[in-house]
Amino acid sequence: MKKYISLGGIIFLSIFAFSQGQENQVNTFEVHTKGNQVFSVLALKKFSLPLPERATISETHNGARLFITSVKGAKLNGAWQSWYPTGVLCDSGRLVNNLPDGEWKHWNEKGELLAVHHYSVDKFQRVTDEMLRYNPKRSFFYLSELYQKDKQAAINYLDAAYSFPSRRSEPVHSLRQLVISNISKSDNYKPVFEQCLQDGLYMNFFPGGVIKDSGYYKNGVRTGKWIHRDSADGYWYQGAYQNNIKIKEWKCYDKNNKLLELIFFDNKGHINWRKKINR
Repeated sequence: MKKYISLGGIIFLSIFAFSQGQENQVNTFEVHTKGNQVFSVLALKKFSLPLPERATISETHNGARLFITSVKGAKLNGAWQSWYPTGVLCDSGRLVNNLPDGEWKHWNEKGELLAVHHYSVDKFQRVTDEMLRYNPKRSFFYLSELYQKDKQAAINYLDAAYSFPSRRSEPVHSLRQLVISNISKSDNYKPVFEQCLQDGLYMNFFPGGVIKDSGYYKNGVRTGKWIHRDSADGYWYQGAYQNNIKIKEWKCYDKNNKLLELIFFDNKGHINWRKKINR
């Protein structure tokens, strides 16, 4: 029979890392050594007590269900769900060793879908492994190449704050504290995971269902055709990315879908020229 426990004061374990050492660190990076070189890849989250080896964790708040998840090997594994006090879902997805895998969704307290993101644990492991064992003759991922030039820039792509930007800066030390903060401030959401690699469909919505961003990630970076909108009733842009860099022709439209401007980018993301469309 599965074991059910309440977290209470149990502090959230550090997110996935290559080594299994339990160090108290906040916003620092796990160190790996290879010869005389030092590599920094994954940020750790502060904790004081590990999660249980195996359990289903279910919490309530003021009599209403708060979240439910599973732990295997002292890490978050399996389905994750959290709820607003009204019973409306706040977020849902699947975790593998504290990393999101597959589809992750987030809703506001009205039940309106705000985000649909996709992640890959397999790609995360392959990309970070290539970062640490980089060989220019056998490089398959843009992020591993970027890591050789700018470590911090590459690491930022793997941070949950890149996938779900948040203005909240107060420290969060437990799952319970995190979820209560999310359901109290749904416009400033932080996911339960700290690290991730985006791979697949990515969509954000304004309240009411208007698309804010729409496109695809491949191996952690934007690629192909994308749409961005400034506001629910404002201008919107359509164009293409290559390795997260805007390339070629982008078009700007007004809220009535009338073409306003053409913008041309070079292969480094710099604007070559732009043209206003007179109507």
